[in-house]
Amino acid sequence: MNIRQIAKSFAIGLVVSLALAGVVLAHHGRAGYANEIQTVKGTVADVQWKNPHVFIGFDVKDDKGNVVHWLAELSSPATMLAAGMSRTTLKTGDEVVIKGKLGVDSPIVLVDSITRDGKPVVGDPNAEGRFVNSTR
Repeated sequence: MNIRQIAKSFAIGLVVSLALAGVVLAHHGRAGYANEIQTVKGTVADVQWKNPHVFIGFDVKDDKGNVVHWLAELSSPATMLAAGMSRTTLKTGDEVVIKGKLGVDSPIVLVDSITRDGKPVVGDPNAEGRFVNSTR
């Protein structure tokens, strides 16, 4: 292989890498969520601590008394650790109040804050929108 072939291969590799960098750094949008922050009360069913996000499955009784399974989307595990949450912070059976942006077409909530027994677990329940807008 001569120097021109090496330079050409390098240039092609560089162009492909730069083109794919945007895809790697891309993050999903929040179009599937309503704009206003609302409150949902329920019982923790499970906590899924994995990349790219931490999810909390929780059960909510609807107006007719039926149990509806909801999913709460939080940030990445690293961000949640930095916010003071760990894998053991919430347990099955915990009664929680979750504030966030509700899903438009499904029982999901983009979490802004969670309280348990009236005490903040993550986010500030008195500073609406800060957690949900400032984390990934």
